[in-house]
Amino acid sequence: MKAWQLPLIAATASLPVHAVQPQGISLGSGVLLLPGVEISILNDSNIYFSEDDETSSRVTKIRPSLALLGDLGTTQLYAYYELENGSYSEDSDDNYLDQFFFLGTDVEMTSRQALGLDFSIKAGHDPRGTGSTQGVQNPEELLTFEPDEFKEIVLGADYTYGADSAFANVTGYIENYSKSYSTNKELTSVLEHDKLKLGALASFKVSSATKALVEVQNTTISYSDGNIAAKIKEGSESKILAGGRWDFAGKTSGEVKLGVANRSFDESENDSDSRFSWEANVTWTPRTYSVLNLFSSQEARETSGGGSHVASSLIAASWDHQFSTRFGLNASLSSFSEEYVNPTSSNRDDSTLSYGIKGIFSPNKMLDLSLGIDNMTRDSSENQYDYDRQLLTLSVKLAI
Repeated sequence: MKAWQLPLIAATASLPVHAVQPQGISLGSGVLLLPGVEISILNDSNIYFSEDDETSSRVTKIRPSLALLGDLGTTQLYAYYELENGSYSEDSDDNYLDQFFFLGTDVEMTSRQALGLDFSIKAGHDPRGTGSTQGVQNPEELLTFEPDEFKEIVLGADYTYGADSAFANVTGYIENYSKSYSTNKELTSVLEHDKLKLGALASFKVSSATKALVEVQNTTISYSDGNIAAKIKEGSESKILAGGRWDFAGKTSGEVKLGVANRSFDESENDSDSRFSWEANVTWTPRTYSVLNLFSSQEARETSGGGSHVASSLIAASWDHQFSTRFGLNASLSSFSEEYVNPTSSNRDDSTLSYGIKGIFSPNKMLDLSLGIDNMTRDSSENQYDYDRQLLTLSVKLAI
């Protein structure tokens, strides 16, 4: 589970071959404070994700963050807070203030038993033209709405039995997720939902560098609104995955799991949906200054654009290369497919292609200057969801 890893990576801004390398501020007794801030200026060619009436804007983002790490021997503590303020030159009604807070702990109870607990809360938003207002092509109608403001709360726990060096160990986990909205309630009330996930992951040692994995999980999905459009989405999803994890002398490492996922519904109006599912994350390091990351997954997501759910598939690759101690390059490419399952009207399938490149200048270990360009194109079977978008971004990142 280790949900703390993602926010802490963001907090330290640590990439394999370049970017800031904060030292942190020692508070004594194994406690380290890691403050940081990132300021970005973007030119967004299509802020409302529109097919025809594209509106461009300059967007200024300020994102301070603070991480707290505590190494107390058999107990590890993690806390992270991030705030992001976004300001649009075109229309101040699109301005936002997002916040994210994470708190977690890992406790080594014995040499064979470990416990992890985590809690996170996010106050975020979906820009106009996405979320509940996606596909609204009339500019005058779209501007009568606000950005979708939501709150996500996640509470999780995991328990592991078995040492890392043992032939086998098992991790059981539980996670409760809830999402609620505070704006555009006439559209967003039917999107509010809760998920309760229960699962277990067993790993078996094959060699000193490889492990075999078997995972089972079940997620119960319920919606807050009594509207039929919300109730027909309620049900559960079960998964069975098997695969492996490896780490070969630092050159290549990763984890791949393949299996079957089944989404079923409490209401008989919707057919259950079974399909091949996978999770894959691979890192290849041909040189110490060059890293290639590959990620792919297939999963069911909740829908805000019709249907009972979305069957999504993602393939993404990124390459980080450092030409010298001060100059680095990041390139990325991804393909994202979405199939809207059990539609009430016409079928909808989306395909989004994204690619970008970013140059990074690091005059010292605490400071990064970067300039990048990203392009996104979505092609949908429903024309009102098509769009082209380009982002030109100049950013400064500082971490102590």
